[in-house]
Amino acid sequence: MKKVSIITPLYNKDKKYIEACANLLERQIYSDFEWIIVLNEIESEIDVLLHEIKKKFDLKIIIDKSISNVAIARNKGIMNSEGDYLYFMDIDDYIHEHTLYCLVETMKHSSADFVLGSLKKVNVKPSFSTSYGVMMDRLVESRNIKAKSVTRKKMRASCLNILYDMNFILDNRITFNESLSDLSDITFTMPAYEKSTNIVFDKDAQYLKLRRNDAVQFPSLSQRSNRALLYPRSFSLAMKELDSESQISAMLRKRLLYSYHHRFFNSLYDGELDDNRIILLEEWSKAFLVMKLELFYFNRKIHNFEIKNLVDKNFYKAQKIARIRSTAKKIKKMIKKPKTSKRILYLSFLSKKLSVKPNWILYESFLGKNYSDSPKYIYEYLSKEYPDAYKHIWVFNENEKNIPFKAVKVKRFSFKHLYFMARSKFLVNNMRQPLWYVKRQEQIFLETWHGTPLKKLVFDMDDIHSANPNYKLDFYEQSRSWDYLVSANKFSTEVFKRAFLYDNEILEYGYPRNDLLYSSNKDEISLELKQKLGLPIDKKIVLYAPTWRDDEYYKPGQYKFKLTLDLERLREELGKEYFFIIRTHYFIADHLDLENVSDFVYNGSKYDDISELYLLSDILITDYSSVFFDYANLKRPILFFTYDLEKYRDTLRGFYIDLKEDGPGPLIMNNDELINVLKNIDQVNIQYKDRLEKFHNLYCDLDDGQASKRISERVIINSD
Repeated sequence: MKKVSIITPLYNKDKKYIEACANLLERQIYSDFEWIIVLNEIESEIDVLLHEIKKKFDLKIIIDKSISNVAIARNKGIMNSEGDYLYFMDIDDYIHEHTLYCLVETMKHSSADFVLGSLKKVNVKPSFSTSYGVMMDRLVESRNIKAKSVTRKKMRASCLNILYDMNFILDNRITFNESLSDLSDITFTMPAYEKSTNIVFDKDAQYLKLRRNDAVQFPSLSQRSNRALLYPRSFSLAMKELDSESQISAMLRKRLLYSYHHRFFNSLYDGELDDNRIILLEEWSKAFLVMKLELFYFNRKIHNFEIKNLVDKNFYKAQKIARIRSTAKKIKKMIKKPKTSKRILYLSFLSKKLSVKPNWILYESFLGKNYSDSPKYIYEYLSKEYPDAYKHIWVFNENEKNIPFKAVKVKRFSFKHLYFMARSKFLVNNMRQPLWYVKRQEQIFLETWHGTPLKKLVFDMDDIHSANPNYKLDFYEQSRSWDYLVSANKFSTEVFKRAFLYDNEILEYGYPRNDLLYSSNKDEISLELKQKLGLPIDKKIVLYAPTWRDDEYYKPGQYKFKLTLDLERLREELGKEYFFIIRTHYFIADHLDLENVSDFVYNGSKYDDISELYLLSDILITDYSSVFFDYANLKRPILFFTYDLEKYRDTLRGFYIDLKEDGPGPLIMNNDELINVLKNIDQVNIQYKDRLEKFHNLYCDLDDGQASKRISERVIINSD
């Protein structure tokens, strides 16, 4: 057996990945390898951990204070290698148990200079079940050793998941350029491609590269480096090692030009030509010069003219041409996709040129879907108490909504919406604003949020299972625009500070949306609502309000939902005493077909204000939605239908409180249990009375019907 040297640079901040990486290597079918970990200093905690790993397999630890980047670390690893083959692995990535075996077998049978395995990016830690891996006996029996030759499409800049013949690397003196703090791979891989005579690709050797989901607190090297600056520099340095007439050089030119136009164009030209921008442009100028501008191919003369000025360091002229091209591209895009025209107009004109109106207030609730939640109650308080003081603007997906008092209604993302977004001094929202929103200096953003959290939020979450892998970074950038954040209780305040990394003012005033629950005439309001909706007066009303599942989605903001309640059986067992309202989460896109049980169930999924549904219901059933924190204000029975508790709690999100020990009601796992609990609801009320009272005192102590008044006075009425 030939020995493989696996080289892994390590930084102290990445210590949480060490044990998982070691477990992956310990599982490898091919076991003749040395693991070389390279770092510039070592913490005692890491030292202890590595020495435990050393007991399991051959581990070398290289500590050198001169190591300042990954290129130096990898070169040090090569110098200290004793293997016949060379392999690079990052500490936070994953390889299947058969990966090394496949690469070595292919190398032996093909006599290649190096073998490429497949490289796939993933957003969460993969599951390594038996079916996911490949067992050794199956590999030996069925594997086709005739690996495919590598085409130009398979060539990649990354050195990961490539098994190199050590003699090939040493004989050709291939190293990483140590002047690069990032993107040094290309200075290693491109010379290797050019100097090799035999490269093969093995699709069975699988490597999963983790996209780190926390680019704010624990960024990867690529997430924290200035790639707009390092990209051209790395290409220039790689080109110096190549024949300018080779196919590899031609491929590099094509990639550089593509990156210039599609990845870094705005970074280069969008803004004033300050010192930092000129430094960027100088690097790109040098790259085009080193890579021989005359050998580039341009579709249009204006591209050539633009880059010719860049190479000649006529940066002002290059920028002028670039902006002309950019404007032409925007106009073409506006013609082709009219929806983008309003956003372009907002970003280039409305948010920069028009004055902010001091008494205009823009409201939005649940992405324009509802007239509801805390923005509704702040609006109604101001409209009642200060009827002529403010101009109110409401954002809806549709403009047909009937709302009380005097307000301008605009369709979400229409020209009018963006116009008022740019000019309103106050913006009141219970969700995150669009990523492209630009908060102006004179504006005040009031974020009311939409619930006391049970589920872990943002930076308290480990893995992200939702449709948006950039969730944490997007949330961080959006929340920087919030001047005020509303909290319903002390518990929420502490969570928001930590989970949102939020340093601006938190208004621990209670939730305006719960003011309705403390109305002096709430019984009369409840009766009126039942009559308006055609609900039975002589039955107990049960509100079922489930949340969405992060990993079940069509696309961001549109989640799947499978109704697990057996409504026909519930009607058969409980129909004489109970009537159900189902209110799915606003993220859930699926339409519920309730036609067969319409005499027992009312679909309240599109009903605007869930606070009104709280008021008219006698019992709440939820799963992991924050609705139960608000409903606890009424001190009415709360049941938890938690049929997928373990998966949701342990895999998808995690909880801040233990529902079983501290929840204000029982956990119910199936329809049989639910029927039994509802048939014996009086006994359940007695059993959970003290726990509900304790829960109310802990999470509802600030709600008293005056939250809208307190927040309006603090943020709007007494604003400078």
